[in-house]
Amino acid sequence: MSASDYRVVVGIDFGTTYSGAAYGILSSQEVADIGSWPKQAANRYPKAPTVSLYSTDTRKLVAWGNAAHQRRAQPVGKGAHIFLKQYKLYLDDSLDGVLPPPEGFKALNLISDYLREFHKHVLSEMKRGFAQQFDERTYRYCLTVPAMWSDKAKQAMRETAILAGIIRADDPHDRLILISEPEAAAIYCEKAIENFDLNDGDEFMICDAGGGTVDLIVFSVKMGSDGTRRFKESTKGIGKSCGSVFVDKRMRKLLRSKLRRVVESIPPAALETMMETFTETLKPAFDGTDDLYLTLPMSLGLTEQSDPTIGLDEGSLRFTVQELKERVFEPVVQEVLALLYTQKQQAHNLKAIFTVGGFGASQYLQRRIAEEFKKFNIRVIAPFRAELAVARGAAYLAMNPNKVATRVPRYWYGIDITNTFVEGVDPEAYKIVRQDGTVRCDNRFSVFVRRGEPLDIDSCITQKYTTYYPCPTACTFYAASTDEEPRYTLQPGVHRVFDFEIPMPELPDAIQGDRIDLIIKMYFGEVELRVEAVIRGLTYRVVCNFDMTNGSHF
Repeated sequence: MSASDYRVVVGIDFGTTYSGAAYGILSSQEVADIGSWPKQAANRYPKAPTVSLYSTDTRKLVAWGNAAHQRRAQPVGKGAHIFLKQYKLYLDDSLDGVLPPPEGFKALNLISDYLREFHKHVLSEMKRGFAQQFDERTYRYCLTVPAMWSDKAKQAMRETAILAGIIRADDPHDRLILISEPEAAAIYCEKAIENFDLNDGDEFMICDAGGGTVDLIVFSVKMGSDGTRRFKESTKGIGKSCGSVFVDKRMRKLLRSKLRRVVESIPPAALETMMETFTETLKPAFDGTDDLYLTLPMSLGLTEQSDPTIGLDEGSLRFTVQELKERVFEPVVQEVLALLYTQKQQAHNLKAIFTVGGFGASQYLQRRIAEEFKKFNIRVIAPFRAELAVARGAAYLAMNPNKVATRVPRYWYGIDITNTFVEGVDPEAYKIVRQDGTVRCDNRFSVFVRRGEPLDIDSCITQKYTTYYPCPTACTFYAASTDEEPRYTLQPGVHRVFDFEIPMPELPDAIQGDRIDLIIKMYFGEVELRVEAVIRGLTYRVVCNFDMTNGSHF
């Protein structure tokens, strides 16, 4: 199937706390949201909770999304179900080991179980509209990932899409596009904001603040001769796990500390009810000017009790602006602001910051960012329905995959080679003396891509090698997060990304030991790495076996 055969595009924003989707018909270039979800409440939040309920006995999924919340609240046998949430964070390498999945579960299975049911619902909703006239095999998907994720995590996400039945393993590679969440948001902002008046050379920053992560990327505007805009990454994107779930964790801690002064124990169901009220109602409305009041559940038995020291007044609990700022919001907001300042220092002509994502819609976060960057004459803008920006942008990107013209690599990329040994520089342990007397240094890092240097999306780096018939060629590919160019593949900051083997095709005119020219092509400008091999003019797609050993819970 070629790109021209796709008729429908589907954007999927798989989030830490909520997940959303949008779709469009390619011929119309219009995008529609999936706004209706199973067991949805009357307030109709346009995304589904990223939560799952499993049977304790069978470890099988019994409910997802809103239904998982409802089933969890039902009076069933204690311990009959396991409620799981925030499992997207299991793929974050920076949290590896800190957030292990529960015993008996693998991250890939948790995510694919959820996406399988999520995708079924998306398809059922799409069939209600114009998409029903098109075969599902003509659907192209765009799945968003955090900008901070490693290549291993991105590959894991592609695998979950296959396990979930969204695509098949033998589908063309471009049937599923991976795009960073800030890139998707940037594309949506251009579509959604009428006064998107940025001109050629102007820069804007996307602050995609979601439930788990906050991702930042600065783009520069590149105007074409026909007046169309394309976006170029002008800085290396950064991110951190400092999203709204960390605000929730601080609120939960504050809530417990208050209530433990008046009750001996807090029923888990009551605590969850209070936290849902905070996350869905109080948190979005807080702007840093007024106290918040939380109505306590009847099960706490505090409807006729008062305690001014904790703000309790006959079933209502008051949280002052000061304690909310100091103990709940500000510690997390400070982390976001630090990221913003770091990213600003890399920019040269920054004109605007767009805040998107669920946390990006927070009035308090928007206000604090505006206060900090007003002195730089930088506008802070929240587009309409900021929580849907990523899903909508993903659908628009699937329609026009070349919208983002340039990306900036977050890592050095290269392979392991031997090179000339330099006395006094290279370790003696790496010295190799060959039969011909030449002295070589093992474990040298041969750079393919330089960190921080922009790459066009169609960038292809080609290296020529010699191999011997009929032996396959085995290679190991490395990435480095070091500030300076790495010299060795075994030094700190360098990790193995994937192994790949190039099989030797049957060559009727070749005999054992013949030298065979081999060309390796690596495509780096895309969100995912792609490798191809050329032997005797024929191109072979190379299967990259990503290193999962440092994250066995995948």
